[in-house]
Amino acid sequence: MNILEACQDPRLFAPWFKDRATWQPWFAFLAALFALPMTEDQREIYRACTGRDEPPKERATEAWLVCGRRAGKSFVLALTSVFLACFHDWRPYLSPGEAGSIMIVAADRRQAR
Repeated sequence: MNILEACQDPRLFAPWFKDRATWQPWFAFLAALFALPMTEDQREIYRACTGRDEPPKERATEAWLVCGRRAGKSFVLALTSVFLACFHDWRPYLSPGEAGSIMIVAADRRQAR
């Protein structure tokens, strides 16, 4: 299962998206971040935002975003973190019995709220 499928699954993340149409740019971003096949609408959003014609062929290891207030950054970061924590196999990177952690970092306490 990929992150976009998890966002559509009513048992997982779908209930958190009240108006899916407003989240389409974020779905395009997630498709690019995880190098997933894009719909034509997602490709158009990707082109408009990046100026690139071809979407990524490999999963990103890092992303830097410039977004305004109330853009949904914290929600998408939490969504991505939960998805990676629950659906990615981290065993090759952990010793037997070791528990992994997903760290989310903010510049200060106020931002971390």
